[in-house]
Amino acid sequence: MKVKVLTVKQPWASLIVHGIKDIENRSWRTNFRGRVLIHSSAKGDIAKFGCLQPNQRLKVLNTPMSRIGFNDLPFGSIIGSVEIVDCVQNHPSIWAEKGVYHWVLASPILFEKPIENVKGKLGLWNYDWEETNTSKAIVSMSTDITEAMIPLLSMSNARK
Repeated sequence: MKVKVLTVKQPWASLIVHGIKDIENRSWRTNFRGRVLIHSSAKGDIAKFGCLQPNQRLKVLNTPMSRIGFNDLPFGSIIGSVEIVDCVQNHPSIWAEKGVYHWVLASPILFEKPIENVKGKLGLWNYDWEETNTSKAIVSMSTDITEAMIPLLSMSNARK
C-alpha cells in the first residue's frame, strides 16, 4: 500500500509529531487533505533549534521535546503521522512564517519506534508500506494509528 509522506527537517519534524507545531510552512500550495507520514530528513536545522521565538519556546516548555537535545532527535526516519486539514496563507499560528503557504496540521501521532533508514524526497512522496515488515511496524505504532492503518492494510491485501 502506498502512503503519502512529507519530509521535514529536524527539529520541525519532531515538533509536528509531538503535537507542538500545528503549521508546516511551504513555498507551494497543496490540495492534498488527509493523513501523511512525517519523515525526518537526514540533515537538520540546528541553527533554528536554538533560535525559537519566545512564544514558540513557551509552547515547547514542559513537553518531552524540551528535554531532547538536537543530536538526540531521530534523523532519516519516519517518526509519526499527521493530518493535513487545510492550506492557507496568513494563518495566526505562532509557527506561521510570512509570505508562504501554511499547511494546517491536526491529529499528530508519534510512533513509539521510528521506521529508520528511510531516504527522504522533496514534495509529498509515496512510501510503500508493504516493503516494511508491516506487523513489526504496526506493533511499534501508537494505538490510534494502528487502528487507522489495519482496515487500510486489510483492504489492500483483499485486492491482491
